[in-house]
Amino acid sequence: MVKMELKTYKGTIISKRERIGTRSEGPEYFITLDEPNDFGQSELAIRKEVNLWQEDPILQKHVGKRVLLTGEPVYTKHVKFEGTIKSEGIIYKKLEKI
Repeated sequence: MVKMELKTYKGTIISKRERIGTRSEGPEYFITLDEPNDFGQSELAIRKEVNLWQEDPILQKHVGKRVLLTGEPVYTKHVKFEGTIKSEGIIYKKLEKI
């Protein structure tokens, strides 16, 4: 996992129920980007600051709303694909409604 500098994304926050049927069932948060990132992705996972089964109070109140999200992108190198780097999500630092 490779961490980078802070970056700002513009898009809509969405929530999806994950791990259904397990004790850690709960929401995961994503930003649907207005424009795809450098890797052609139009949706990125947002790492939440609570337990897997809990709602993130900051992200939850922005679900369905357009935001400017500033955070630290997290990238993964795929050895299988000759060092290809792919965006894995964002560790959010700041969230503003637009």
